[in-house]
Amino acid sequence: MNYRVHYEGSWFWVIFWAIFFFPVALVLLLTKWSAEGSGKRIVCEYNGSRFWLGFWVLLFFPIAIILLINCGLRVDTSAV
Repeated sequence: MNYRVHYEGSWFWVIFWAIFFFPVALVLLLTKWSAEGSGKRIVCEYNGSRFWLGFWVLLFFPIAIILLINCGLRVDTSAV
């Protein structure tokens, strides 16, 4: 199974945060991505504010985890 993964947000911010503080870049990558392959499409989106999520990753990581749980990640699958 090969999946082609796409990030649907701003690459500028991912690269910026990957250089200065890697955990923020990882969280941003989690917030809006999709993958296609084997006749399936998987889409994952964060329902809350990406700014506040990144802010709390910088300041106090456990609050960012609470935001992820509270606002939730929506994962949809469909046939291509």
